[in-house]
Amino acid sequence: MSDTGTYNKVRIGRLKGDRVIWVIILLLAMISLAVVYSASSALAYRGSTTPFSIMIHQAMYYVLGFLILLACYRIPLTFYRRLAYVFMGAAIILLAVPVFTDRLRTIAIGGVSIQPSEIAKIAVVLYLARVIETSRLSTFKEYLLKILLPLGAVCVLCLAGSVSATLIVCFISFIILICSKVPGKYLLWTVPIAIGAVGVIFTVHELTGAFSRIDTFEARVVRFVSRDDSAEMSAAELQEQRDKTFQEQQAREAIQLGGILGRGPGNSIKRDILPNAYDDYIYSIIVEEYGLAGGAFVIFLYLWFFYRCLKIASSCRKDFSLIAVLGLSSLITLQALLHIFVNTGIIPVTGQTLPMISRGGSSLVIMSSAFGIILSVNRTVEIQDLRIKAEKEAQTCGNTES
Repeated sequence: MSDTGTYNKVRIGRLKGDRVIWVIILLLAMISLAVVYSASSALAYRGSTTPFSIMIHQAMYYVLGFLILLACYRIPLTFYRRLAYVFMGAAIILLAVPVFTDRLRTIAIGGVSIQPSEIAKIAVVLYLARVIETSRLSTFKEYLLKILLPLGAVCVLCLAGSVSATLIVCFISFIILICSKVPGKYLLWTVPIAIGAVGVIFTVHELTGAFSRIDTFEARVVRFVSRDDSAEMSAAELQEQRDKTFQEQQAREAIQLGGILGRGPGNSIKRDILPNAYDDYIYSIIVEEYGLAGGAFVIFLYLWFFYRCLKIASSCRKDFSLIAVLGLSSLITLQALLHIFVNTGIIPVTGQTLPMISRGGSSLVIMSSAFGIILSVNRTVEIQDLRIKAEKEAQTCGNTES
């Protein structure tokens, strides 16, 4: 059999991509189904259904998410390159729809509620990867038109629905720009521009109240900071603060109840008390039932995933592939850490779910697509490596025969 024939057989005969990432996805799915089943008892009671039905519903979304993941994995990387600008434009349109319909955070497509900010996170990464790969950015005007203005549009529209999602987009974008070939002086000029834009946004909000989520975010930060001032509060003020921080307090108590090894699967006490035990506070239920050991294992899975993505990025030969992998893996890992920090009381409430574990439909499917794009890059790199190896072997054989 020829070397090319051997290459084609290998290409078709097995699933490509980092096997560790495939295993991590499977482990996250198993954890999700187990914890959602346990944490959704109160939700099942309110909805006159059963936790098993909710778990089956989650499993169906996982099946859909896995199909989307496989589709994104099989799509050639050229497709993402060519349509990166289209994705960005679609994200801006989707972000604008809730603003003009006064729903702020979600839109309904085919009866399914979708958060456009989740789509925008991925679209921004792909857009920046494409722009940085194809544009020289030799002038600040080009940098302003191709990067700052589109990012500004996304952030302003995203801010209407979620401050935390906006901050994630800004942080990931800034990390990408720092790690890319963008001139340092442009980044320095970006800082005063960003500060000025924030000032304008706050002024507009004070005059019109256009960004109501800013008030919610400020209130959460104030409550978080004022916990240290509880000794100076009156009984009425202290009770009011406890009512507002009920969920955060219950999440911390759940973690304390977990101990080292946990109370055991299905034995959570706080799952019936925490209103969002199955999404925003699912990590606290994991620790309560599986202990610090289980919580540490979940953190390890996300950090392990990020490490494997760094290895994939190190083997990328083109800017688009490198930035796409680093951006999407940073996005997934950052969101996971933010969720965990909120549950453990390190930072104020952000409303970010635990990727691939929290109960949800659209968010799970969208995150699945991010995993699929990363594996698509990995698959492309593997195929290129096999092709180069086959060509070198064929060249070596030709030189030997001659």
